[in-house]
Amino acid sequence: MPRPIVATIDVSALQHNLQIAKACAPNAKVWAILKANAYGHGLECGMRGFTKADGLALVEPEYAVRLRELGWKKPILLLEGFFDTADLDTIFAAQLETTVHCSEQIDLLAKFLLLQPRSFKLNVHLKMNSGMNRLGFLPEAFRYAYARLRALPEIGHITLMTHLANAEDPQNLGLSLIQQVARFERGIAGLVGERCIANSAADLMHPEIRSDWVRCGVMLYGATPGGDTAEAFGLRPAMTLTSRIIGIHKIGAGEAVGYGSRFVSAEPMVVGVVACGYADGYP
Repeated sequence: MPRPIVATIDVSALQHNLQIAKACAPNAKVWAILKANAYGHGLECGMRGFTKADGLALVEPEYAVRLRELGWKKPILLLEGFFDTADLDTIFAAQLETTVHCSEQIDLLAKFLLLQPRSFKLNVHLKMNSGMNRLGFLPEAFRYAYARLRALPEIGHITLMTHLANAEDPQNLGLSLIQQVARFERGIAGLVGERCIANSAADLMHPEIRSDWVRCGVMLYGATPGGDTAEAFGLRPAMTLTSRIIGIHKIGAGEAVGYGSRFVSAEPMVVGVVACGYADGYP
């Protein structure tokens, strides 16, 4: 028989959580994030749950192609962009949108288009590193990156994008939310393009920074990125994990169970072992 652990996905909960995201930002368009196989919920379930999103976003080109094969017609954004010409072939063939976060990507794109001009207009999310210090152009390099993209005739819309480090902790002493947003706004001053700033935490807790697009990930699956509880935000968990007890035995008082002997029985007791562990994503 197959292993008894089962993850059951509630598509109606995904739909409900998307409605919460849209209600928080009624004037913005919503990217629903499906990276890592829709946070383990499955691409098909994610697509069914997020049919009312304005676009789907992920990091894996092969999953983006699969979404097209499943019938998704609206925009699909690659959050980390492309890394070789094979990725660019996929982007143009599947008519995807892409993030651009470093000069090497612009170099690769320009060379690719010089050798293989395309009629499809590629929409780009140009990413600024406004303080998270992962991906993106520094504010002082952002304007030049924008100009390089704008000079390519195959480029369509350029959306101005950044990622918030402390939206769930806006008073963080290292980098406050206000500081980071101000840095972003200074860096894009005078540039034409929609803005994409808010993540799940900002969408739920900071109406003052919701812009043209919001990118919602973990909240859509019923978890909270910070602040209050998921229940307090009105979010519903979309996955239920069930399994069976596969072993029963008795232990005496003072005996330990499990890694690190972190549980020690105060009295004699019965232990039931469930088929579920690290490999299943259970901590």
